[in-house]
Amino acid sequence: MIFRMFVVVGVLGVCCLGQTLMVNENEEDGVQQPTAMVSVDAVLARSATLPCDIEPSIREDRIYMVLWYRDGHSKPIYSFDVRGRAFTKALQWSDPNMFGPRAYFVTVSKPAALTLDGVTLDDEGVYRARVDFKMSPSRNCAVNLTVIVPPHQLLLYDKMGRGVNDVIGPLEEGSDLVLTCEVRGGSPSPTVSWFVNDRLTEGHVEVISKNNVIVNRLEIRQLTRDKLNSTFKCQASNTKLMMPSQKTVRLELLLKPLSVIIPIKPRQLIANEEVSINCEVTGSRPKAVVSWTRDTRPFKRGKFREEEISNGSAVVVNTVSFVPVPEDDGTLLKCIGENPKLPGMSQEDSFKLNVVYPPQVVLHLGSTLNAADIKEGDDVYFECNIKANPKQHKITWYHNGLMVNQNMSSGIIISTHSLVLQSVARGQSGNYTCLAANPRGETMSPAVTLKVRYAPVCTNSEATIIGASLDEVLKVHCQVSADPADVTFQWQFNNSGESFDAQPPRFATSSGNLSELTYAPKSQKDYGSLTCWATNSIGRQVEPCIFQIVPASKPSPLTNCTLKSVNNQTIEIVDVECKSGYDGGLPQQFVLEAYDAHSMRLRINQTVRDTEYPTFHLDLGDLLPSPPSLKVIVYAVNAKGKSEKLVLDDITLNDAEKRTDGSTNMSLVPLAGLLTGSLLTLGIAVLVIVVVAVRRKRHCNGLNHCPHHIALDASKPQTKSRQGSMLEINTGDNRYVVAYTLKPAADCSPPPLFPASQDNNRQMTSPSDSQVRRQPDILNAPRVRKIAAGGDNSAGTPPELPRPVEFYSPGGAETANLITLDTSASFSNLQSHCDQNNTLGRPRTRPRDVSYNSFATIRRDQHIITDTIPGPESCV
Repeated sequence: MIFRMFVVVGVLGVCCLGQTLMVNENEEDGVQQPTAMVSVDAVLARSATLPCDIEPSIREDRIYMVLWYRDGHSKPIYSFDVRGRAFTKALQWSDPNMFGPRAYFVTVSKPAALTLDGVTLDDEGVYRARVDFKMSPSRNCAVNLTVIVPPHQLLLYDKMGRGVNDVIGPLEEGSDLVLTCEVRGGSPSPTVSWFVNDRLTEGHVEVISKNNVIVNRLEIRQLTRDKLNSTFKCQASNTKLMMPSQKTVRLELLLKPLSVIIPIKPRQLIANEEVSINCEVTGSRPKAVVSWTRDTRPFKRGKFREEEISNGSAVVVNTVSFVPVPEDDGTLLKCIGENPKLPGMSQEDSFKLNVVYPPQVVLHLGSTLNAADIKEGDDVYFECNIKANPKQHKITWYHNGLMVNQNMSSGIIISTHSLVLQSVARGQSGNYTCLAANPRGETMSPAVTLKVRYAPVCTNSEATIIGASLDEVLKVHCQVSADPADVTFQWQFNNSGESFDAQPPRFATSSGNLSELTYAPKSQKDYGSLTCWATNSIGRQVEPCIFQIVPASKPSPLTNCTLKSVNNQTIEIVDVECKSGYDGGLPQQFVLEAYDAHSMRLRINQTVRDTEYPTFHLDLGDLLPSPPSLKVIVYAVNAKGKSEKLVLDDITLNDAEKRTDGSTNMSLVPLAGLLTGSLLTLGIAVLVIVVVAVRRKRHCNGLNHCPHHIALDASKPQTKSRQGSMLEINTGDNRYVVAYTLKPAADCSPPPLFPASQDNNRQMTSPSDSQVRRQPDILNAPRVRKIAAGGDNSAGTPPELPRPVEFYSPGGAETANLITLDTSASFSNLQSHCDQNNTLGRPRTRPRDVSYNSFATIRRDQHIITDTIPGPESCV
């Protein structure tokens, strides 16, 4: 409806403009004649408006009738009659053979007009209208109606003749664009035009009249990227009464990347530390494909991430995260951006990787050397190949972990990357490494083993001492070091008087570098030195292996053992120091074993190497919280066996409460207990003394030499009776128990100087000497010093006494227990008769549950000793 009103208004305007206002009056007919004709265009199948002015020239006049005629017809084809009726109720008639219901007269418009709907080509022609008034003369209106036929088809083609709809392309950037617009039909002939981005553009027009076709071809040379998404519109129009026929397409282009940029190019990368590098690709359509290469090979190590940024142009950011390795140093890392639709039109950016890393070191034996054929005296060199960034500033050589320094006089020459060993010796065999350092760190090369072939040498450069008894069969092993290890052996025996070769049947080789000799000394002349010589393909050994065959026996026991506390405040760490005895001709070791005196469970076991004064360090803190009474045994060991054992019995630790409580305050309850215990102990002691005195008087009745006690120096050891006599010593917080034993009467008879188990050929001592040696062996026996028969001992110096073997047997009937040992005790007033039932001293039994606070405390120096100790009465 809106379009129809637009057409009516347009036609009226045309009519008003085309109508001649000046008319000639036809007086004869009384009708006003038009001087001009109005031309009206109408679009086929749309509405046409035929204007005619019906306004009377006089205000008081009124219209009666309007009749429309077509040229060539004598009868009206349409009438508008208002005679005898109101204007709004005018009678309208349309010839059904002409317009029929398609025509109606519109009076509201200025001028009034006959509107014709659904215009056909037959409607085209000249129309005339006569307007009759009541008073004014009639008026004529002439209208020339032209029917316009619009184009019925509009087509677009590309240069290949393919139809185009909506989008043309994609075309490559720089190519030519050819678009053809073909318009079919239309009367009058339409005008065909091109508009690029709504701007009229001239094209090449061709008219094909035979088919009523008009063609307009548009050509654009070398498309640029600014033409991307441009619109190309073809428009065909032959009237202004309707919108022109048109068709629009959009141009799609393939654009190569404008730029590929790595914004941040690291000047230095650190090996084994992850780094991320970005690459920006701009201007590609469609989106660019980004790839990385290292030198000429694809770089696929690491993680890749990509995002697209739209800031007016297509930007793709590709990020690679990887861990540089030393092999990356000096290589070219390249980022390539490529349009997948335009192969071969990529862009790229790159930079050289500078990877810093610790040196990479590889050591090689000289290329001209045969590693399997190097012998003493040859020249050897090593080459250290180093790869480092930054360059190494130090190269160090090592042999078996020890630094090698240049020594020209010894034939060791170090150059930049080489180590030269002139006249190599067998001692230079082993593992060689080179170390290189730079600011990033130090790197040691894998070891290269140098094997120097040499004549045999003894594995033990010192003479080996082998102790042997007569007729004892020895297996003497001679082991040499040689390369190659296939060696032959020769044995020799030497003593002060003779030297001879050992015959082959007496020995056999069990392996390439080991020979075993079976040897048994038959007499004293068979003690001497055995020498062993070995020979291989390199030569004969220069210095033989020496084995000294010496008489051997078990070692002597330890002597002069003392017990020391490491500090004066605690006994948790105690040292037991002894003096070593004869080693039996063989290397010896010293062993300390500590047993719980109640359960005999081993609590401490220590071994000390051969030394003149072996010292055992006892950490008694490990025995807490229940401190036991310890029985300590020390002895020496060599290849022939163990020495006699020295026993330290009933070493009791202090109460745990005292050991851990550092308070100096004393409560009344412990003080009262201590006083009560002291009085009780004193009473028992007096009672025991009285009883002992009565018994001694009975047994010694009639004897003139039965003294009551033996006075000992303060530095002499103390003993304890096996019948229960014991001496308890307290010093500070430490408590010690010293036990001693009186031997039975049988031991008072003259014993032999040497036990029968030692040497049956030795002489027995005289009865006069045996009286001196009846003293019980409370302490370690000194070495035996023979007293010649008939010798005089009147000087008063006591002879050295033999050690009874059974005294040192653990658990024996005659075991002596001690804590501080000394062998210099002197005795006097010896008796030839004794009574094993008589004891001297204060027999005191200590129940296990008696408090330590009940005993008196005496001073303790570095060595713990007492002033006097009760001794045996009838044996002295």
